[in-house]
Amino acid sequence: MRVVATLSTAALLLAVLAGPALGQTTTDSTARIKDQIQSGVAQTGRDPVAAALADQTRGESIAELQKRIKELEQQQEQQKAKPAAPAAATDPQVVELERKIKELEGRIDQIIKDRDAPPEEATNRGDVERVMEPVGLRSFYADGYLLMASPKGRFIYWLDGRVNLDYANYEGADNRLPSGVEVRRARLGLKATLWTNWLSEVDIDFADAKVSFKDLWMGRLFDNGLIRAGNHKAPFGLDTLTSSKNIVFIERSYLDALSPDRRIGVSYSGWGKFYQYSGGVFFQEAGIFNDKDTLTGGGAGTEQKLNLVGRFTVAPLVKKDKVLHVGIAAAYRKPDVSKITTSGADLVDRENAAMIVKLDSRAETHVSRAKFLSTGDMKYVDHFTQVNFELAGSMGPITFQGEYQSTKVDRIPTAVATYSNHSFGGYYAQVSWFLTGDHRPYSVAEGEFYRVIPKRKGGAVEVGLRYNVMDLDDATAVDPILGGGAKNVTLGLSWFVNANHKLMFNVVNVNNNGNARPGKDWAPIPPGTSTAQSVVFGDDFTTFAVRYQIAF
Repeated sequence: MRVVATLSTAALLLAVLAGPALGQTTTDSTARIKDQIQSGVAQTGRDPVAAALADQTRGESIAELQKRIKELEQQQEQQKAKPAAPAAATDPQVVELERKIKELEGRIDQIIKDRDAPPEEATNRGDVERVMEPVGLRSFYADGYLLMASPKGRFIYWLDGRVNLDYANYEGADNRLPSGVEVRRARLGLKATLWTNWLSEVDIDFADAKVSFKDLWMGRLFDNGLIRAGNHKAPFGLDTLTSSKNIVFIERSYLDALSPDRRIGVSYSGWGKFYQYSGGVFFQEAGIFNDKDTLTGGGAGTEQKLNLVGRFTVAPLVKKDKVLHVGIAAAYRKPDVSKITTSGADLVDRENAAMIVKLDSRAETHVSRAKFLSTGDMKYVDHFTQVNFELAGSMGPITFQGEYQSTKVDRIPTAVATYSNHSFGGYYAQVSWFLTGDHRPYSVAEGEFYRVIPKRKGGAVEVGLRYNVMDLDDATAVDPILGGGAKNVTLGLSWFVNANHKLMFNVVNVNNNGNARPGKDWAPIPPGTSTAQSVVFGDDFTTFAVRYQIAF
């Protein structure tokens, strides 16, 4: 069965990666923004950005200008019908009317010229860049974003920022899980479209008073696809790919911790009316690799390995408020760069011993960093494969979503000890309902749900329920892994105040099995003067969490 699963994974990756060199957009993507900018062309026959913004700044549309000209022409005819003035004199009113008519006709000609002007030639030639005329940008607000765009939409810049302020309180835990407040995310990003089809995104996070890269990539947009290079999300897992701005609950499911997430690489995807496919080749996360010259530094002489990730989704039903989504993803991954041991039995095979994989996850909370589920360091790993299945949809105000994920770890044979291959898995199922009648928009090109824009002044209210399971136990006869398991139930309530502000309230009941335990830092303080700490296994508790989010 393991061979069949591996071959199936490889076949899926080959099928995904064999497509044309196209790529997937991100949530709240350039493609969608450009669609919004260009959506009015077919209906009005002119660029809506140029038309709407030009009309605002000039105060009049072409139709209004033409109407005004007719009124002036009528006044002109009335003036000409009056008794003739002496030959030596010129009626100043007629002259003024003629001047105004010429001025208005000139404005109409300029608007039409701007509308019908051929596309500017994209070029990187230095001599042209030095003499190129400045391109005027006009700002406007759309779907919660402040954008600046050129009249033709060939140059677009917009901010993409968010701040998550979280509070969590833990009740019933035997281990020490102190309540508190944190800045979960504090991101500032800039997205850009340059020369129509060349895209870029820079997204920096300042949470925990540290600076870290998130999205940092460049790309080329085609009619039905995008190719990207840089640090960005590998196409794997609906929950992981959905922006934190748009997830139903405060934290994602357990599966997110095992997904590849953001890595440096090259990816592409294409999409059609009812489907999208995406795939890529990835290395490690930005900032992980280093070049220290000490043996245990983690970078010296240790080579980054390639990871292959692919995803295919189809939406056989896509309407404004009705969606059915089915997806599958696969990943073939190598261990990340790790430290090389300098002592112990592994010295005789130290390079293979440094091929380490560790799977772990928090209990759907981040204020407390305790990870109750963990395989620990699995050494001598040749590679590990992951398969993920997705099912989601919506019917008016109701949205449902679920995923199942399997991870299989293949070890390297070594004379040091005998190690077994291992399998782990997990799944979740969730449903949410907008009490206010709103619904979650869906993007076929991205295979995911995106930003909710409330219909009413009072905002939108959504309730959600999730059942979440993770199992990191694999009690093989040799080298058993007892990483723990959990079955959680989450109840959520979210108030979308407007397109930018959201308040979220979650209650999470955590039900750990007897192998689940946190690190020793979370163990109870021993009585008396003892310093020996012992964690409590199988610790069940309830988390009460609140988030205030601003996204712009």
